[in-house]
Amino acid sequence: MIANATVAQAAQKINELVAKGLVRANPDRVKNGKPPITQFNPMANDEQFVRRVYLDIVGRIPNYDEAMAFIKDGNPKKRADLIDMLLDSEGFKVHMFNYFAEMLRLKDNLDQANLRGTPYINWVKEQVAKNRPYDQMVHEMMTASGKMWHNGAAGYLLRDAGMPLDNLANTLTVFLGTDVACAQCHDHPFADWTQMQFYEMAAFFGATSTRAPYRNETVMMEVEKLVEKAGLDMRRIRNGIQTYMGANTYVVRDLDKNMMMLPHDYKYKDGKPGDPVSPKFVTWSSGDRSNPAYKQSKAKEEKLRTSFANWMTHPQNPRFAMTIANRMWKRAFGAGINEPVTNIDDPDQSANPELLKHLAEEMKRVKFNLKEFMRIIYNTRAYQSEATTENIVMGEVYYFQGPMLRRMGAEQAWDSYMTLVLGQPDAYKAPLQDLYSKSIDLNLETVDAQTVLMKYDAYRRMAQKERELMGGGLEMAGDDSMMMDAAPKGAEAATTAQMDGPGKILSYEGMRLLRASEIVQPAPGGHFLADFGQSPRDLIDGSTSIGNVPQVLMMMNGKAQQMLTNRDSLVFRTMDKVKDPSEKVERMFMTIMNRRPTLQEKDIAERELSASGEEAYSNMIWALINTREFIFVQ
Repeated sequence: MIANATVAQAAQKINELVAKGLVRANPDRVKNGKPPITQFNPMANDEQFVRRVYLDIVGRIPNYDEAMAFIKDGNPKKRADLIDMLLDSEGFKVHMFNYFAEMLRLKDNLDQANLRGTPYINWVKEQVAKNRPYDQMVHEMMTASGKMWHNGAAGYLLRDAGMPLDNLANTLTVFLGTDVACAQCHDHPFADWTQMQFYEMAAFFGATSTRAPYRNETVMMEVEKLVEKAGLDMRRIRNGIQTYMGANTYVVRDLDKNMMMLPHDYKYKDGKPGDPVSPKFVTWSSGDRSNPAYKQSKAKEEKLRTSFANWMTHPQNPRFAMTIANRMWKRAFGAGINEPVTNIDDPDQSANPELLKHLAEEMKRVKFNLKEFMRIIYNTRAYQSEATTENIVMGEVYYFQGPMLRRMGAEQAWDSYMTLVLGQPDAYKAPLQDLYSKSIDLNLETVDAQTVLMKYDAYRRMAQKERELMGGGLEMAGDDSMMMDAAPKGAEAATTAQMDGPGKILSYEGMRLLRASEIVQPAPGGHFLADFGQSPRDLIDGSTSIGNVPQVLMMMNGKAQQMLTNRDSLVFRTMDKVKDPSEKVERMFMTIMNRRPTLQEKDIAERELSASGEEAYSNMIWALINTREFIFVQ
């Protein structure tokens, strides 16, 4: 593509490559007893498109006003305009964060005592909000030093503190589409990776430490004196204070010696157990050594991480741009050109090698601007086609005649519920996001006992402060006047309403009425998100869309369902703006399904109203949110 290609030109080139792939697919399809594909699926209608593009770009269904505005718009450019508007919205940032949270395994509560990933989470949100180029963001995560609350990017290495080999395996899988976990213990049985190569790559982090030594008995003795003087029992709080202070020993720092050695059970002829290992980049082809990405210095131990980051995020790295392009394609279409996205072993074996390589070049052309890359994808004819509804069995190659029919992810389902409850869910933000960073931070070299106790007390009171902010329920949700009165005037009013106004967090039956990105990461067990398949953030891309009994029960009679059928819900208040029953039904369908009811559905609604009266509206809301149509991205 020419460097200054327009979005339409770039989208058209992709359409051409997809179309070529469809033609190449037909011999295999006919062989497998399927009809040949002669063209893209039919173009999605406006009702299908508006719902899909909201779910894909901002992670939720459109509300009543948003859906109606698009459907009534007669502008022939309205699809491109809507894509532009959504990409520039707060919702895009939220939904992109959700994707990164699953990919990077972001968690508020880490396994290490009192160490939370909250500052790292906030840093990722900030990078997404700034639309930071992906290569720069990843480079900073690889090279960051210090404590997480001083430098949020350090959270990437601290997420796996004390586990450098596991962290490297995750790094190569996420950012280079190279599944090398097996090579950590032995030569890879299904790929060319050897255990020696794995340790040579790990050596780039062999001079990096994620813990700082600390032992200061003097401070603890002074703490004990102050506690006893106050008449308190030190035995009850000693462990708490020690683990509180211990959180400050988690710090990324570079050493002057590379500590990487072969494991004690190493059994291959190219080394002995305990041998030191020198850093060396892996290659995918014989020509990689002349690749500019490989021209990195490995002379200074304290600069090895920087060399690794320069190599990995270099535009000419054979896999970096291709991996993120393949991931972004899967976000839009439901399947990657190469599956799985975590293992691009041979691009020529992908569903459409020419398309995959072109998308990698496009990612470089837009300088790793993910928003601009997705703008091109969403404007393609392939994406704007109807969803493919034929059954694609596991392992079968898909050729992208349209997006695959797929179930909403957990965050999409929850945030769609929040849209039905709040109207504009991005207007509601969780306050006090920096409490943890402020209360946990200690300089262990200079801190005194009085400061330790004061900050420890503040740390223990965080949960209480959050509880004090709980207030209000469904009757206040979606109240535009409340939000606008609390917020400053101007373009940022909606997104700052909860932060600069009273700051109360609305709730229903103990559930915070906030988008998935604004509650604890990941949601606790028993929450709608957890039951609906949200990733527990232990594995890369660990979410699931497989149905189960708890999900069915949650949809049919759980708290979330009860919230929508409650008379105080925004769905009812939207319906109550009109008097005629048929108009109420129209509003109900447009609010929940983003389409008008069919004649048959109108007839069913009329009969239900005659039989059940006002209760019929709750019954119909219940029925609609339990349909396959509601929960699938059409």
